[in-house]
Amino acid sequence: MPAMTLNDSKKFFYLKDGKSLRSIAELANSLDKMADDLFAFHVAKDHNHFSNWVRDVFKEEHLADAMKKVHTNSQTGDLLKRYLDKGHFVHEIIIIGGGIAGMSAALYAARGRLDYIIISPDFGGQMNVSGEIENYPGMAHTNFAEFQDKFQEQMKVNEIEFIDEAVKEIKKLEDGHFMVVTDKSKYEGESIVICTGARARKLNIPGEQDYEKKGVTYCHVCDGPLFKGKPVAIVGGGDAALEAAAGMLRIASKLYLITINPQMTGHQYLIERVVGQDSVEIVSNAKTVKIVGEKAATGLVVEQNGKQRTIPVQGIIVEIGRVPNADVVKGLCDIDADGHIMVGKDQQTSVPGIFAAGDCADGHEYQYVISAGQAVTALLKAQRYIKRR
Repeated sequence: MPAMTLNDSKKFFYLKDGKSLRSIAELANSLDKMADDLFAFHVAKDHNHFSNWVRDVFKEEHLADAMKKVHTNSQTGDLLKRYLDKGHFVHEIIIIGGGIAGMSAALYAARGRLDYIIISPDFGGQMNVSGEIENYPGMAHTNFAEFQDKFQEQMKVNEIEFIDEAVKEIKKLEDGHFMVVTDKSKYEGESIVICTGARARKLNIPGEQDYEKKGVTYCHVCDGPLFKGKPVAIVGGGDAALEAAAGMLRIASKLYLITINPQMTGHQYLIERVVGQDSVEIVSNAKTVKIVGEKAATGLVVEQNGKQRTIPVQGIIVEIGRVPNADVVKGLCDIDADGHIMVGKDQQTSVPGIFAAGDCADGHEYQYVISAGQAVTALLKAQRYIKRR
C-alpha cells in the first residue's frame, strides 16, 4: 500500500536535517512544513533524492518518473497526495503519438505542470515524410529537418521525453480510468489524448508488395535521392503527389504524374510549380493496375480509356492519401466510414475522457497547423475533464 510504513531503518529516508521518513505518506506530510533550502538540497534539475527513494525502496517506477518531472515543493506534494488518495499511481493525462499533434499536446501539458506521459515508438510523424513547408504560421519557408530541429529544441527546453513504446490496447476501467497497454508495460491514466496520425494508403495492386523498397516507396523525402537521374512515376493527383513532384524535379530525369482524375486537384501554387515543366508529363484519367519489374521495379502499367499502357520507370512514389492510425481505439470509440476517430468540437470522442486530434481524427484536413491546434484543444479539454471528475 502507498502508506506502508517501513521497519528496516536501512531503508528509511534521512533528510539533510537528520529527520527520518518511513513511508511515502510521511514524505507527503513533511513537504507541507519543509523549508525551501532543505527541499532544494534533495530536489534539483540534476537529481531527485525523493524520486530515487520511491523507485528503489517502494518499486513505484511510474510515480518515481513523474516526481522527476516536477521541481517544486508544492508540485511534489500534490503528486504524492493524489497518489495516496487513489491508492496507486494514475497519470492525469496519457498522450499517444509522437507527431506534431502529440508534441503540441505534450508542450501544453509540460508548461501546465500536468502529470502526463507521451508514448510513441518514433518522433516526428508526418514530418519524417514531408518536403518543403511553406504554410506554417511564423515560418515563411522551412523543410522537415529544420522543422524537426525546432521542435526538438523546444521539447528539450520543456524537458519533454518520449516513452519509446508501441501502444497495443486501451481499456476502460470500472472507475472510469483507462489502462494503456504497450509492448513493454502498462500505464493508467485519468484521460487519454490520441494523436496517432495516419499512414500511407497503398494501391493494393499486383507487384506493389513485391517491389516495395525495390523501387516502390511512399516517401519521396526518404527515398527520392535513390532515383537520381532516373525516370520516376508519382501516383496521385492531390497536394501530396504535387509536393513529391516538386521535390523530385531536380532529382529525376523524367516525372510521370499518374492521376485517376481528369487533372491534378491540389493547391494552385503547387500546380503552377510542377505542371508545365519540361520534365513532367501528366498522365490523367489513368487507373494504375500493375507494377512490373525484375530484381527491382521497371515499369508501371496504367489503363486509359480501356487500353493498357506500360510506363518505363525505375522509381514509383505512391501518394494517394492516408489511412488513419485508429486501431488502438476500434471497438472502444466511434469510428467513421473512412476509419477516422469521430470527435466533437471539443475533440472528445464518444468515450468521455478520451480525446483525439490530428490526422487520426475525423477532421479530414491533413495540415500541420490544424493538427497542432486540435491537439492543444484536446489537451486543454482533457485537463478540464479531469478537474470536473
